[in-house]
Parts: sequence; C-alpha cells; structure tokens
Amino acid sequence: MLVLVPLGEDPKTAKNRIIIPQVKGNHRLAVLPCLIAGLGIYEHGKTFTKGNFHYNCKNGTAEVIACVSDDMSVIQIGRTFLKEGIRHRCEVKGQTVTYEQKSTCYENGIHYDIGETFKNGSFQLICKENGVAVKEAVILLGESRIISDRRHSCELTENGKIRYIINFIGCFNSNGSAEYKPGQIWTEKHIRYQCSREGMTRVLGCVDGNGLFIELGHDVLMGGTVHRCYRIKNTTFYHR
Repeated sequence: MLVLVPLGEDPKTAKNRIIIPQVKGNHRLAVLPCLIAGLGIYEHGKTFTKGNFHYNCKNGTAEVIACVSDDMSVIQIGRTFLKEGIRHRCEVKGQTVTYEQKSTCYENGIHYDIGETFKNGSFQLICKENGVAVKEAVILLGESRIISDRRHSCELTENGKIRYIINFIGCFNSNGSAEYKPGQIWTEKHIRYQCSREGMTRVLGCVDGNGLFIELGHDVLMGGTVHRCYRIKNTTFYHR
C-alpha cells in the first residue's frame, strides 16, 4: 500500500494521511491527490491557496503556479506588480518560488526601490523606508541652496580654488545666549521676533506685560491706554 502524508510528517505518526491500496497485476496506479496540512485533501488538477501562494495539485505534488498578496491580488511567476506604493514580486530562485513585497518611493511618475538613488534638479535623492530624502546637493559655482537648517554654497576663492561651504541657518537673541531655528518665535524686552527661513531675525511686533500683541507699525487702544509699536531705523520701540 501507499501512504500519503503532508510534507515533512512521519507516515507512522501523522494524523492526516491517505492509504492507497496496492495495485496488483498490470493495472495502472490512479493519479494521486494532495494532502495539505491545515487545509485538507485536493484531487489531482485542483487548485488552492495557502499563505501567499496559489497551488495546483499534480499527481500528489502541490506545485506553486502564482503568488497571492494580502489583498488577494494574483502575481504570476516571474512578474512584478505595483499597487499603492508597494512592489510585489513573484519569482523562481533555484527550485523554490519566492514572494516579496517592498515599499517604494514615487517621484515624478517613477517608482524607486528602498536604497535606490536618483537625481532631481540640483539634488541627489535617495529612497528610504519613510520616504524620499536628500542624499547630496549638486551646487553650481556661485550658487547657494538651503537644505533643512543648513545653507550650502559653492564659491570661487581669490587664489582660484573652488570652496564648498555649509553654514548653520539660525538666529540668536540680543546677547547671543539663545539660539533659534528658522520659523521659531520668541519675545525679548517686549519685542516679538521670528527667525526667517534664511536665518534672518524679523520683528513681528510688540508685547505688553499682560501678553497683548501689537503688530509692528500699529497702535492699539485698550482700556483707555494706547499701545504703540514702531520702528526708527534699526530700532523697535514699544510705548504705552
């Protein structure tokens, strides 16, 4: 007799098994079914899905005929399928069919794999798991570009050499004891400042002792008191 059990199980101890009686004489042995652990029995020629693979039963052997993604999309062997930024790949490696799914980056109509670099204008970009990031900047001679909180410049020195400079972009308070990044706002001696994207300190207005904000160049009348915020040359004044 012939005993069929799921792959890797012992015919003597397997709970799921099929016993096929021995064929006598010149009778041909009938085609064999497939016994799949956790799924059951599939007759020759039947197809079924287990995990990320679609199988066909061929005379007792389950052969992979395609891959299946988590949303049940079918990827044929040797094909790649893109959906919602995920690259699905079904391919043969040696005697095994493998299924892979990887995140991609989508930039200007093109999908890039994780770790792949590409150029966009003056920037060398890299595809990372959390999105596209700047790997390096291509700065032309005489150009200056802001990347994150750094200014990148390429300039020609007096002796004819080319120098590449990276400077931090930020602002400081009046005595240099505090540092602020572009976009940050702070108040010092009734004057409210903001650090611009270029790293320049910009006056927004004035603030009284109770937190009342007066825009630069405006007067505000509150409770019979006039609050004034104005600028003379490079100095900002607050009066009430």
